[in-house]
Amino acid sequence: MLRAAVSENAAWCDAFCRISGVSGVFGPHAWTAPARTPKFYPDAVTLTQDAVGADVLPLVDASAGCSVKDSFASLDLPGFEVLFSATWLHFPVLSSSGWPSSASPDPSFVHLDGPTVAHRGPAAVGLWNVTGDDWAGAVAGAAAAFPGLPIVGYEHGDALASALAYGATPLGELRVWAATCQNGPHDA
Repeated sequence: MLRAAVSENAAWCDAFCRISGVSGVFGPHAWTAPARTPKFYPDAVTLTQDAVGADVLPLVDASAGCSVKDSFASLDLPGFEVLFSATWLHFPVLSSSGWPSSASPDPSFVHLDGPTVAHRGPAAVGLWNVTGDDWAGAVAGAAAAFPGLPIVGYEHGDALASALAYGATPLGELRVWAATCQNGPHDA
């Protein structure tokens, strides 16, 4: 399930960035975007636990503002610092009445309530930007929009505690790294 969560998240980052005019590339170890991605979206997402900095940094603009989602919390990135750590999650569907959904510019995702988005990835549905504590409504809305697929995501801080109280199962740790200096694309 962890690999399904990682794959879905990389596909979501790719879809959102593509709609925003930034094209990413899926490689054997990472999804990378050669141009700066929209705010709050990483410039790279590792896809394998054995990915290393050399699989990512030469393929992105590693200058200040660059961020890398280390999907397995296994990278060492000189010139970067950990912005935050989080936990990948699998959400049980405990209710059949969810939030209504609305259309999006890409058929692989729908907008649920407020900023919450459900995205259909290759083997799972990602649940993103859930606000508040209504995990039951968000998860049921995602399941209704894309029936038959597991629901995954990641959280940290208070949102993680809330998701775990709902019944989410932890799958593994991740880190998001941010560039701390003016690294050139190959200097970090």
